[in-house]
Amino acid sequence: MEKTAKPDLNGQQPASSPPVSGGDSQQVYEALRKSEERYRELVEHANSIILRWDRSGIITFFNEYAQNFFGFSEQEIIGQHVVGTIVPENESTGRDLRPLMDHICTHPEEHRYNINENITKNGRRVWIAWTNKLLTDEQGEPIGVLSIGSDITKQRLLEEELRQAQKMQAIGELAGGIAHDFNNMIHGIAGFAEVIHQTTVDSKIAEYASQILTTAHHAAELTKQLLTFARKGAYRLSDCNTHDIVLDVCTMLERTIDRKIQVRQFLDAARPHVKGDSAQLKSALLNLAINAKDAMPSGGTLTFSTRNVEVTEPVSISDFQIAPGHYLLINVTDSGTGMTEEVRQRIFEPFFTTKASGRGAGLGLAAVYGTTHLHKGAIQCRSSAGEGSSFDLYLPAIRERGKHRQQKAPTEITERPVRMMIVDDEAIVRSYSKTLFEMHGHQVDTFASAQEAIEYYRGNHQVIDLVLLDMIMPQMDGQQLFVELKRINPDIKALLATGYSVESKVQDIVADGILDCVKKPFTYDQLQRKISALMRDGHLPLTPPATSQ
Repeated sequence: MEKTAKPDLNGQQPASSPPVSGGDSQQVYEALRKSEERYRELVEHANSIILRWDRSGIITFFNEYAQNFFGFSEQEIIGQHVVGTIVPENESTGRDLRPLMDHICTHPEEHRYNINENITKNGRRVWIAWTNKLLTDEQGEPIGVLSIGSDITKQRLLEEELRQAQKMQAIGELAGGIAHDFNNMIHGIAGFAEVIHQTTVDSKIAEYASQILTTAHHAAELTKQLLTFARKGAYRLSDCNTHDIVLDVCTMLERTIDRKIQVRQFLDAARPHVKGDSAQLKSALLNLAINAKDAMPSGGTLTFSTRNVEVTEPVSISDFQIAPGHYLLINVTDSGTGMTEEVRQRIFEPFFTTKASGRGAGLGLAAVYGTTHLHKGAIQCRSSAGEGSSFDLYLPAIRERGKHRQQKAPTEITERPVRMMIVDDEAIVRSYSKTLFEMHGHQVDTFASAQEAIEYYRGNHQVIDLVLLDMIMPQMDGQQLFVELKRINPDIKALLATGYSVESKVQDIVADGILDCVKKPFTYDQLQRKISALMRDGHLPLTPPATSQ
């Protein structure tokens, strides 16, 4: 009985050989059979997905690796359409994949290499890089496609994480720049409202000025959240007990949120102390809690838990990178409405919100994101629509709590007018500062540029008590200007005014010799307290310079 050869991967019968006789015929046949077996064995056991499908998209060959990868047996997959088995009708990106197979056959040049999302038998989404070869009959008409694929899911996820990190960095830079400029505007609005409030004798006008001040302070809180997201907010690190912070947050929530929401705590961390800013950490947990509350309009459970974890090698969590060491893990979980994957990927972006207009500025979780970066930690969110949300906050743990120093009660001193130089490129800040400070008896000289300030200081530094420098200025920033002024007068007394206040930068500035930093927007009382403290600590003399005019 004559044996019939199986079709090759091109879907065609092996070409007929010219007739041969006797033993030669048997040898040729045996050679062809062995060659085909080796070829088929190579294909079947290749470490790549190999399949063939016909012009209609029906699978006609599916190698062993493909069967193991996708979870379909040969009997299950042969004869099935590609779309609906290993190719979903729609990618998670929203792209419609139903026309893909026809498009590959009709436009093969465009699809020699393509990447698309695939799906396994158990529903897992994967990304495959495909190389496609169009198969044709003897007349050159397309009869199907041979596709060879490689799993690039991990690579795709890493690329997506990198893009997300780059996007968040770019948004952070933009947010920081906006917040800085906005702070200067708020500074001027609040400053002149303060001038009006202090000079008017009309009670109604005083009330209006007070309302302007209150609104300006609320606006300043928004910029503070933006700066926190941009990792340029003011913060002070100290040893703090996160269990105390969680207890304070839970106590506050139990008094303020809907009684239908049950607040639970499981504080199991043996080492709950971290090096951090307790105010910012408390604000971060409150923002997470408020977000959870809004996701449970009909009530539910809000749970805070802590435990210690050890990281043995550098690891990536979302778009955060954390070093090996001991960490405190704070988990905040709610039983609320949850989020879709599209929403979850955007929750830390500033101004992104799913709440109705007027119910939120979209800065709460952005501030949490910034606080996490400032504390060299990491945060990740797990959530599904209808299944609640869970946030894991990782913070570097410390072994023991630092000892608090007892602070001496401030000594009362007699304030005196000072002669001050103010250098700021914003005209409204210069105008407000001169008007308000001179109302209280101080003498103020203002300058818009570093060069003007240097020229003036060179001839008048003997009579200048204090220099107030803006941190961010064109050509030369406040820190650089301070270095130039210090060359003129090594005993210069200066403060730095800034909307930014990154801890490492502040330490560098103080090391240069600047006495302190003042965070914008500041009021007259806040600056006066700084001046009084400088006098009390001996940085400024209690009497004016002898040459003062």
